[in-house]
Amino acid sequence: MNRKVLAVVIALSVAMVTSSNALAAPASSSNSLNEIKSQRQDLETKVEKLDEQINKVMTEISDNKKNIEKTNKDIKDTQVQLDKAEQNIKSQQNLFSKRVRAMYINGVDSYLSVVLQSDNLSDFISRFDTVKKIVGFDEKIIGDLKDKKSVITEKKSTLDAKNKNLVALKSDNEKKLSKLNSDKSSETKLLSDLKNKESILAAKDTSTARIVASAAGQVQKIRSEAPRLSRGASAAPASSNSIVAYASNFLGTPYQWGGNGPSTFDCSGFTCYVYAHFGISLPRVASDQQGAGTPVSRDQLQPGDLVFFGSPAHHVGIYVGDGCYIHAPKTGDVVKISSLGDRSDYSGATRVR
Repeated sequence: MNRKVLAVVIALSVAMVTSSNALAAPASSSNSLNEIKSQRQDLETKVEKLDEQINKVMTEISDNKKNIEKTNKDIKDTQVQLDKAEQNIKSQQNLFSKRVRAMYINGVDSYLSVVLQSDNLSDFISRFDTVKKIVGFDEKIIGDLKDKKSVITEKKSTLDAKNKNLVALKSDNEKKLSKLNSDKSSETKLLSDLKNKESILAAKDTSTARIVASAAGQVQKIRSEAPRLSRGASAAPASSNSIVAYASNFLGTPYQWGGNGPSTFDCSGFTCYVYAHFGISLPRVASDQQGAGTPVSRDQLQPGDLVFFGSPAHHVGIYVGDGCYIHAPKTGDVVKISSLGDRSDYSGATRVR
């Protein structure tokens, strides 16, 4: 199915190049084309930023939930420890009471009586030393148990406070997400405007169509030469070609906020999923991925490098060569190959393999 997607991409690109001869504006319209490109990029950046904000908040909410679950487990475990400590103290106190009761039954009503019933000085010293050890032993055990209980009680109090803060943070993030989702109507308007701009641009911009078609052909060549890398199979060690070959499996996959693959992706979810296939762990959001790996200058880009847009990054993709990259673009779009030349907000690249 992926080969079909690539074939369609190449065919469409070539068709655009061919048909645009009739639709292309004269040379004097270059300013108009640049204006359309600029307007298109402005709209695309706004949509990407909104998508990235939503992705960040969704990631934070997910982390909140995990932390709350862990803290609640710690609280339950601590309560078990606290109950056990209290039981140990009670058991030790009961043991102490049994000793006293046993002495009373045997006609001795106190440790002092034990000492005073000594037959001679040697017996007195022996009895006194024994009583002292017993009392000291009991006091130490009970004291240690009470100290342990105090530590556990303090730990539980700290965990309760932490849990309260996490619940409040989760509530705040859910409010943020609700606000962002309410902005969806404005994003829908942006997407509609963007679609119109892209239609006009596709009819006029023959150079970009050629670049994308060339890159799509190069990706197809890489796929044909690389070991077969299906969506679920384990991969060979990461290399430029193997990363590009595997990423191309997902051409045409729909974009979705928080999409972690393989049926839907957001931009950073896509890069995370592709690199995870090769045993490489990336941070979940684009701005954090920007700090991973070794920075690479634009003239040293290699297929498989991460490319970023905005600073801090609001979008990320994977370089495939020929000045193009594969990415999950934005809401309403699919994983596809685009030209770096269309982006004035390119902000750098990193190599993480």
